[in-house]
Amino acid sequence: MWDFAGRDTAIDMGSATVRMHVKDRGVVCREPSLLARCRHTGRILALGGPAQAMAGRNPDVTLVRPVREGAPTETDAAEYMMRALVRRHQKRHYTARPRLVVTVPSGLTSVHYRALRFSAYQAGARRLTLVPTPIAAAVGMGMTSSLRSEITVIADIGSDVTDVGVIAFGGLVTSRTTLIGGSALDRAIVDLVRREHHVALSRSAAEAAKLEVGAVPPLERRPVGQTVVHGRDIASGMPRSLVLTTVDIGRAIADPVSEIVDAIGAGVTGCSPEISGELLSVGVTLTGGCSRLPGLERLIRDRTGLAARVGDDTGDAAVLGAGEILRSARSQEPPARDSAPNPHLMTTLPELEY
Repeated sequence: MWDFAGRDTAIDMGSATVRMHVKDRGVVCREPSLLARCRHTGRILALGGPAQAMAGRNPDVTLVRPVREGAPTETDAAEYMMRALVRRHQKRHYTARPRLVVTVPSGLTSVHYRALRFSAYQAGARRLTLVPTPIAAAVGMGMTSSLRSEITVIADIGSDVTDVGVIAFGGLVTSRTTLIGGSALDRAIVDLVRREHHVALSRSAAEAAKLEVGAVPPLERRPVGQTVVHGRDIASGMPRSLVLTTVDIGRAIADPVSEIVDAIGAGVTGCSPEISGELLSVGVTLTGGCSRLPGLERLIRDRTGLAARVGDDTGDAAVLGAGEILRSARSQEPPARDSAPNPHLMTTLPELEY
């Protein structure tokens, strides 16, 4: 009967991309975490990709990012986005009240906790479970069989947050959340183009250049690529094109990449000496959109001494893990009179059923 009210749903509320997993349907949504709002009426005009297409093209439209630093910052906008996505991907649109699992940074503050709880229940969740991103990513990559006897380090490098968690004996031993991510690399590219070429570049164009030819210096034997970007000349105001090479992108992102590597190193410093001794053989598993940057694994190895490998090429590990946790949950449904129980914050690995 509870499936009639709504299929179990998992949401990865990323600062750049929101992903949704629905029971028996898999990942049904990968949308930019954006809303387009009318400046005059305040009405929401579009969500996700259509909202991104309006960026800078309609003067009457302002873009709203309801999720920053991995948690809702505008509760009304976050509630609208969650409710719209739940209704869009549930067959019973306006009566859907699914069980909801949401991934959160391991260093979630009390303010963000209350904002997320409010947004989720207002969006129609009948039960809410919060899962730290390192645990969800580990489950999504199928690492649960070894996590109960071995040590695993997960570093999720998102748009605004680098979340590092050390998991041992089925629980989160230590974690660290640092406010640095892929968006800092995009801002660095925009700043370099403005400073050296006197061209105003959009954040989306900088991100596209980073994905196409970006690499972490030094390049060594890596071939140098190039890409053409379009912006606005600061002096004349006219459109202008220029060529950016891998060397240019590498110079721009060197400082923020160094901060990300330092954040990963700081994330494992809270381990006990017994666990720290095993980290050299365990290494770091990288997830998130920025983890695919060429040369990042080598830099982490050189700076921290820990071997690094990319564990997820699609960015779906966290939402897949959240969906698996929800599928295998053994907890009973709350009483009908308890329509909005307190959210459950999960810090240990569940007993997964296969």
